[in-house]
Amino acid sequence: MKKIHLGIFDINTLNQMTQGLWAHPDNQSYRYKELSFWIELAQILERGLFDFMFFADSYGYPNHKTELTYREAVYAPSNDPMLLIPALAAATKHLAFVTTASPVYELPFPNARRFSTLDHLTGGRIGWNVVATGGISGAEAFGRSGILPHDERYEQAEEFMAASYKLLEGSWEDGAVEADKDRRFYADASKVHIVRHEGPYYKMTAAHSSEPSVQRTPVLFQAGSSNRGRDFAAKHAEGVFLKAPTAEALRAQVQDIRRRAAGYGRRPEQIKIFTGLSAVVGRTRQEAELKLASYRQYASREAALLTYENSTGIDLSALDPDAPFTNVNTEQGRTHTERYTKHSGGVKTVREVADNFASKEFRGITVAGTAEDIADAMQYWVEETGVDGFNLERYVLPGGHRDFVDLVVPELQKRGMFRERYEESTLRERLFGKGEARLPDTHPGAEYRRL
Repeated sequence: MKKIHLGIFDINTLNQMTQGLWAHPDNQSYRYKELSFWIELAQILERGLFDFMFFADSYGYPNHKTELTYREAVYAPSNDPMLLIPALAAATKHLAFVTTASPVYELPFPNARRFSTLDHLTGGRIGWNVVATGGISGAEAFGRSGILPHDERYEQAEEFMAASYKLLEGSWEDGAVEADKDRRFYADASKVHIVRHEGPYYKMTAAHSSEPSVQRTPVLFQAGSSNRGRDFAAKHAEGVFLKAPTAEALRAQVQDIRRRAAGYGRRPEQIKIFTGLSAVVGRTRQEAELKLASYRQYASREAALLTYENSTGIDLSALDPDAPFTNVNTEQGRTHTERYTKHSGGVKTVREVADNFASKEFRGITVAGTAEDIADAMQYWVEETGVDGFNLERYVLPGGHRDFVDLVVPELQKRGMFRERYEESTLRERLFGKGEARLPDTHPGAEYRRL
């Protein structure tokens, strides 16, 4: 049995996977504005030997159904998660951090500078989730009249990655920094190179601001499940987040990503694939089931359907509930339309889609039971699908993750499925092995190095 990797998936806001759950008496997510809250959570995860905390993020503002949005706190208000990372890194020694930056709204030069700075400050414990964002309100917030078509956003992302690799991998040679105090010689200018880039989306002339960090390029993650998104992931990503309603569908996605990666000259083991896990653990099954029932009592159906609309641009409540959910087209996120079309195993009605999404929202696998039950489920999904790990999705914070660390992690260790101590220091080495702190030679980013 291979050892799995564990992260958590979160957002710097009140609600995440179950809209309305912030009001549950056991949930402290209302403290999301407090640094001490996130430090407490990070230290719980480090005690549990987790690989990373992953923060999703996007730009935008509530521009539709605002009364409902603010009343139920549907991803609003929210804060910038990137600003948490230096403080969380200072409060931990091993836990890594992954955060989102989108080529749609960022520019290669300042984005590369931020991630290099974080990689320096964390000692190589940083990852970058690359998202081809498609939100209408985000475009408005940046003064744009609309969004690019879905597949074109990935073309834009391709160019963004090329410009980023030029900065991160090609601007400074490995031997540029000597830091010789006796000679008063810090860096060799002849080994720092100007990057010139001009394409349809970006134009840049600059040397990278930061000297090479431990990993140079942060560990790259991607979560798109559309055809174009998976192709982008197979080419660039080192960690891929996938979700599917059945083990068969998830296995097919995993195999597809690895097949596409081979087409780009990459090895299958150079990509780690994660799926979402919502785990409610109790010392008995009855205790766990009562917890889950309690959490579900706080769910808001109308708020849940609003999150679907915000993500996809499709208002399920405005459609004929008995109509088939087919021929669905959107230029926004396609992950959660294809979830109910090409990955559903059959044609569903609008009512079935709405009922399913309202009950699960963006959650992946949901398991309520004892530590043994949850470990059994995790082992099943690993063996049946080939995934390499799980992103835990919150119900209540920090208690839910504390229960997982206290009860499930020891069971996973007993089965030989999970580490018993931290060994490698950088995130990339933790995922791919000691001595692998930088992009492998088979990765497209390596083409930009100066040998």
